[in-house]
Amino acid sequence: METSSNPKTEDYTYKQGQYSPRKRKDTTPKVNPQLAVEIVFQELKRVEAYTKRIEDATAKKVEIDRGSLESAENRLKNVLADFERQGNRMKNGSYVDKKVSMYSILCAFFSLLFACLMCYLWVDAAKDRDNYKRYYEYFQEMDKQKSGE
Repeated sequence: METSSNPKTEDYTYKQGQYSPRKRKDTTPKVNPQLAVEIVFQELKRVEAYTKRIEDATAKKVEIDRGSLESAENRLKNVLADFERQGNRMKNGSYVDKKVSMYSILCAFFSLLFACLMCYLWVDAAKDRDNYKRYYEYFQEMDKQKSGE
């Protein structure tokens, strides 16, 4: 048996120097179709659950926003009603509440009482000054005599 000297040139169906693509292995994985369907179904369920959670959260947010808007609206209505009541009081001539007028009268009374007390103390201090004036003048003369010596 005679062997050829160049093993590369054996059994080639193409010319030497021509490019030949390599045969590739089949790398696609073998997939069980039933398992693939189950996995896709589970994934869809998971996505639906997430979607439901997101929808519930946005619905709650809308409800909270609606509630805060309603409470703000009620507060504004109360303020407007108070303004209307005050306007009606001004039209009828009874604008000042009884509580406010009572407190203001008490405050004025105590202020007047305090002013009278301060006036009395001031007059009393002036009388004391007049009583002690002669002693003050005497001690001033004594001080001048000591410093003059």
